Amino acid sequence: MGLFSFLKKENRNYSSDVMISIANEWVEWFISGAPSLVKRTYNRDEIYMFCAWILIDWGRNAKYLTKDSNINGFFETVFQSVRNTGTYQQSDMEQFLFRVSQYKWQVQGMLECDYPRTPMFLPETLFARLTNIDFDNFPPSEIDDDNLLKFADYIGSFWNKVNRDIMKRFPR
Repeated sequence: MGLFSFLKKENRNYSSDVMISIANEWVEWFISGAPSLVKRTYNRDEIYMFCAWILIDWGRNAKYLTKDSNINGFFETVFQSVRNTGTYQQSDMEQFLFRVSQYKWQVQGMLECDYPRTPMFLPETLFARLTNIDFDNFPPSEIDDDNLLKFADYIGSFWNKVNRDIMKRFPR
């Protein structure tokens, strides 16, 4: 055991409690910095799930969460805490995991966009999820360009901010 091994142990504290606390902090960052929307509001529960997914994804990729980690248990904790708000009508865990795949797909689309060399990627699905649009029934006309452009600009800067924060807290 080395002289500074206690520091490494402290950085490895990637428990559910720590992850939930960080996700809550990021939700506040998101809400306080997000652009105002015309005829729309942000869905706090969905933003919380998005932030929790970022933490889980980082934990997996940076090897903080191993094959022995109870990742499904953490997902269940996130899912249950959102359900307990009484405002989220998610039916089951399978639907939550489907949402997580949508988050990942939308973020990958944004990260792979190389505008103007490639067409600009606008995260319509992520926008619909993180705002109060009825996702299952919304027509494309529900997403006006001004709101989507503001959101796309903001979500990129938010993504960078939380990734800088997580790399500082939990270096690889």
